Amino acid sequence: MERIVLQVGGRSVAVEGDCALRFLRTYDGAQPFVVAEAEPDWYVRYGSDVALPTQGEVLNSFVFREIDARCCFRRSGDMFYYDMRRSDGSMLVAMSHRFGSNRVDATLCDDASALRFSLWFALSMLGAPSSFTFVHSSVIVCQGRAVLFLGESGTGKSTHTRLWLKNIPDAHLLNDDSPILTIEDGRPCVYGSPWSGKTPCYEARRFPLAAVVRLSQSPQNAMRRLSIPAAFAALQPSLPPALMQDERYADLLIGIISDTISAVPSYHLACLPDDEAARLSCKTIFDNAL
Repeated sequence: MERIVLQVGGRSVAVEGDCALRFLRTYDGAQPFVVAEAEPDWYVRYGSDVALPTQGEVLNSFVFREIDARCCFRRSGDMFYYDMRRSDGSMLVAMSHRFGSNRVDATLCDDASALRFSLWFALSMLGAPSSFTFVHSSVIVCQGRAVLFLGESGTGKSTHTRLWLKNIPDAHLLNDDSPILTIEDGRPCVYGSPWSGKTPCYEARRFPLAAVVRLSQSPQNAMRRLSIPAAFAALQPSLPPALMQDERYADLLIGIISDTISAVPSYHLACLPDDEAARLSCKTIFDNAL
């Protein structure tokens, strides 16, 4: 079967199915991650028959606002299922995955947005047992190390990282929405990914993590280091929320969080959207790391 192999987060994933191949060949975000044929670690196969369970437990239901589609994540024994439906109830895509296996099966899908998000969801399920997870964040690289900036949508993550680009000479943006956090030999690392929100930034590169920073808006700039419990609370909401609703996936993600916050400092930055906020966060992170 024809396939495209992507190298994502240190793992090779073979994507199969005509609909997915057409999408990946035209999606700019995928191109830096396409590699020559290799033995894949994971498989995502579009065009499979996926029978959704009638008695499965619904773990999470949410709206994918980009196309106003309803998504559902459920389990039945060791099987996990994800489906996305249009507002009229018709199916866009359905997926199935046996926990711990290296394969996700998916139906055909003719919607580019649904394909892009379903592939992200497939890698989220495949990656967790391998200490691999997406983090909703904007990530800057400075002095050869990555900094994850976290916050709810609209908090100002992208604004703050743009201020780094303006004010910190050697800073560059690795990803602006969904970088990959991994634990390698006990140390957290960050990879760029094919998913970067509204900012096209698709770098197939890896950097050690220097710090985690949770942002909030404030009438003045102030930054403080977080305790371990507070650091956990800062990072946890930025990992895939649907997976957190299953105890097996939650245990895996909690392990990634614990390894991360025990290895690098975490901070809270209350800030204005100004140049001084970027200079303050850079100085606090990198001066303290010396």
